Amino acid sequence: MTSGALRVGGKWRPRPASTHDCAVRLARMLGGLAKAHPAFARWNKKAKSRTAANQPAWTTPPDVGELMAAFEKGRQFKDAPRQPWPEMGYRVSAWNGRDGPTGASLSVHAGTYATYSVYPNTLDLALKPVSADNADLICTAVVRSALLSIVSAWEPDYGSVVCWDYYRRLFGEQRWPPFRSGWMTYLAPQYASRITPPPTAIVEPVPGGGLLLLATAERFSMDNPAHLAVADAIQAALDPLQGMLKPSIAE
Repeated sequence: MTSGALRVGGKWRPRPASTHDCAVRLARMLGGLAKAHPAFARWNKKAKSRTAANQPAWTTPPDVGELMAAFEKGRQFKDAPRQPWPEMGYRVSAWNGRDGPTGASLSVHAGTYATYSVYPNTLDLALKPVSADNADLICTAVVRSALLSIVSAWEPDYGSVVCWDYYRRLFGEQRWPPFRSGWMTYLAPQYASRITPPPTAIVEPVPGGGLLLLATAERFSMDNPAHLAVADAIQAALDPLQGMLKPSIAE
């Protein structure tokens, strides 16, 4: 999308999980991302100093025990008194150590079974805006593969490839609905069976019964009326799902 940074992600309802379960899922996703593009092959720690941020977040290929330790370190605690807050799960983040157009960051919030949000569990892969220098990264094949790696590993209720400029165009300052369109939209089986995809969308079944809807096989552009028209049609097709979950603010 020409006007903003691209986000690839998945969201899911409250779901308790152990550090081992989260580590296995993260390892599976990292393997899929590494196959999708070299920019996803290495992940560094997020830190306040550049020296620390140049250190690997985990080994490559990742070790499940090491990832378990990362999730344990990211366990959420109450402020006062400081004690574990199990229902809030764990947070893990990393970046790919690349400056410029091929830079990417990864954020995971998993194992949450609190009900403060429609989707308290999230996976967010943030990419840079489209440019001539990252055309091989931000392309249909790579971002589709990245999204499906997230879907396969984390089994989210909903996933998307989008820039928030599209959401702002579509919803403005309104409360954003729980199911939202974009370049690509994934629906888990329990939701996929309840919609009728628009004939203009590219529709792909996902193993297990899910559904992937693409607004275009090209790189999505906010400047292309045809792309926007299909994305808007997909959004309209999601209407039967919106009442199934309580609407949430932008998240």
